[in-house]
Amino acid sequence: MSTISDGTTVQAVRDATQVYRFVSGKLEMTGVERDLRSLFEPRGVVVVGASPKPSLAKSILNNIIASGFDGNVAAVNPNYDTVDEVDCYKCISDVPFPVDLALLCVRAENILPVLEECRRRSVGAAQIISSGFAELESEEGRARQQRIQLWADDSTTVVVGPNTIGVINLHRPIIAVWESKLPKIVAGAVSGVFQSGQMVAIMHPLIARGVGISKIATTGNEVSITTAEVIDFLAADPQTEIIVSYSEGIKDPERFALACTHAREQGKPIIMLRVGAHPEVRNAINRHTATQAANSYESDIRLLEEQGVITVNSVEDLIETIVAFKASGKPRGNRVAFASFSGGMGNIMADLILSTPGLKLVSFSNQLRKRLADVLPRFANSFNPLDLSAQSSFDSGVLSGCLQVLGQSGEFDILLWGMDLPTSIDNDSPLGIVLNELVAQHPEIALIPVSQISGVSRSKEVDGNPPAFAGLPILQGTGVSVRALGKAIEWHAST
Repeated sequence: MSTISDGTTVQAVRDATQVYRFVSGKLEMTGVERDLRSLFEPRGVVVVGASPKPSLAKSILNNIIASGFDGNVAAVNPNYDTVDEVDCYKCISDVPFPVDLALLCVRAENILPVLEECRRRSVGAAQIISSGFAELESEEGRARQQRIQLWADDSTTVVVGPNTIGVINLHRPIIAVWESKLPKIVAGAVSGVFQSGQMVAIMHPLIARGVGISKIATTGNEVSITTAEVIDFLAADPQTEIIVSYSEGIKDPERFALACTHAREQGKPIIMLRVGAHPEVRNAINRHTATQAANSYESDIRLLEEQGVITVNSVEDLIETIVAFKASGKPRGNRVAFASFSGGMGNIMADLILSTPGLKLVSFSNQLRKRLADVLPRFANSFNPLDLSAQSSFDSGVLSGCLQVLGQSGEFDILLWGMDLPTSIDNDSPLGIVLNELVAQHPEIALIPVSQISGVSRSKEVDGNPPAFAGLPILQGTGVSVRALGKAIEWHAST
């Protein structure tokens, strides 16, 4: 900490490539940003340690090929000439094409010599898959990680990891992870940075919900490249609209704050699951990624709140919050109306909406209630939540008249349409036609279907397509959906 001549306080935070500083309370950056394009957009890739035997390395190599990657691929292992019909070389120096990305799947004690090969070959990025570093909670493991960190600080090769499962870019495309059950590739605009490789599995439910993936990085112990740097890269990435993260501790809060500012300037929400609220979990983190910042949970949460990061406490909430952003667009406000054929679901949803920060369950005016009463069956109610009654589901005239009245009222910004099961709304069905007419005539209203039940419905033939309405995913579940929508609306209101 220092003070310059005019009394301005300056705090500098340095690493091998960047200098951050606070000047009059404002975070600024100097220096050259590390380039992660070699990690996400490689033209030449090697998998070091791949062999014909079942292993993480073999799985990564097979997934790269299966993903349709159109760049150069090679295995590196002195014991083989080919691995699963892919050319194999004794060392990285023997590979006959420029190497942008090296995935290192060798024993921890052999990582440093392989990194030296990367230096000699000017490899752009080295992703260390191997474990056996500080997470061992031993002097040997910590010393080994420190040597890797010192090497990374003195190198132009970007080092990711150790203790990771790989990297994904579905727009390249390249799937360089060791997951064995990959979903059908669906490219989209959601990108993630996860300290835990297991979180890559969120691809499955998101793609099943009709939400595509852009890029995913797994950072593990974060010996060099951190969550903050990946977020900063994704903030500038034109193929990313939503950034999600699983964090066990924010290693570099100053840089993280800068990355959050960058993302907000680009209109990109950050949704983070920051674990470690309890001491027992912090101990587990030491054995997982050895993140020293695990013990700064409270200050991390304050930082996330200050930076407008959306925090969630479970994977389910993380997934539904992503879906809420995709389904809702950017509503003009937070006034919510709910309509369905079920009074019970209406009562459940009303309780939840009234209890959720960021959302307001509107009370219909007497004028609107009178107009609704004129078009609804006498046994239906005209309050919010609106129970159209099961009989109305068979009368498209009632549906059309009711939604026309609602659309013309101007009394709400969001209409949640309640469903029993998570099934698609057929655009050609009477309900689909009426709802699409409302969307076309009143684009200022965010119409969001929400099912009472989450999961996969087997009530009729499943065609394999995600449940959707007008090409957008529907919210699933009551409590998780309302929480997610509240977080999305609060974020929009703050930007």
